[in-house]
Amino acid sequence: MVGRCFCKRISVGSLGRAFFVVSAMYLSAMHAARGATRAGTGVPESQVTASALMEAAPDAVNFVNVPAGKTYTQTVRITNISQGTFQIKGIETSSADFRVTGILLPVVVARGTSDSFTISYRAEAEGPREDQIRIVTSSGDTALVLKVRASAATDQRELTANQAEINFEDAAIGSSTKKEVLLTNSGSRKLRISGISVSNADFSVSGAGAVNLSPGQNTSLEVNFAPKRAGRQAGSLRVSNAEGGSLLEIPLTATGAASSQSTVKLNWEESPVSVAGYVVYRSAEPSGPYMRVSSQAVPSAEYVDTGSAAGHTYYYVVAAVGADQVETEYSVQISATVPGA
Repeated sequence: MVGRCFCKRISVGSLGRAFFVVSAMYLSAMHAARGATRAGTGVPESQVTASALMEAAPDAVNFVNVPAGKTYTQTVRITNISQGTFQIKGIETSSADFRVTGILLPVVVARGTSDSFTISYRAEAEGPREDQIRIVTSSGDTALVLKVRASAATDQRELTANQAEINFEDAAIGSSTKKEVLLTNSGSRKLRISGISVSNADFSVSGAGAVNLSPGQNTSLEVNFAPKRAGRQAGSLRVSNAEGGSLLEIPLTATGAASSQSTVKLNWEESPVSVAGYVVYRSAEPSGPYMRVSSQAVPSAEYVDTGSAAGHTYYYVVAAVGADQVETEYSVQISATVPGA
């Protein structure tokens, strides 16, 4: 099964500013949701329970020790595990402490595919908070319920991060994905970061090292997930000071998924000016961040992406590389859904 995207360049000011308009054609079969029945049961979709239609990753959301006044977010992915198609009609929360963004409703989710939304929590006062997120679908009165728990920091941490917990989208075994973390000195004295480590071998850290941070300064690092086996995994990211004490600890969660036998073929219009090649980037989330999937610049205006997880949607952008090795801006984003296993 191959998903193709065709990119047409509409204007080029200079090599440093290339713009693309992207359209897509998917060579995969999708059928209508209306009047669908669950395969093999004869039961109308309106009578199928929510848990038989979809699953959420993660299945519970936790915000731990969020500094007062800070807003942390987590992404939740909803996957259609049924044999038909359904519509997400609403995502409801009863507490003003939590907000749902990043999804335009209603949205249709085809068999074996997924869609994502973001839950945000702003810590206003100390103490625990609990709520339920109800995901209402075209299946009728049934809803998928996610538990959400949060707590504000009981003490003001000197070192803070832009994420209370890092949750990765499913990654195919043998591939890798990454997320950027921003660490900030929120205290009133200089901090010395001497070490950053992870507790699970399938996670790793890059772009980090010993650094001194003055009050208000920040530094960024990349947390990578490269699964060697299928299933849900957990770990933690620990930031240490010179004495070996913990400045900050961030929970890590991720899922290794079966690799798909399908490929995604990308095509785009070649640049009218001479270039050294093209670089392809991919993300599991529509808002990025993007990870480079072509190990080196490709010479022609096409690329075949392998190593994707079955049943997932990926988002691609392309950049041209000049003779000076400077990349252009990203093209317009294109998405492709990999067929389920």
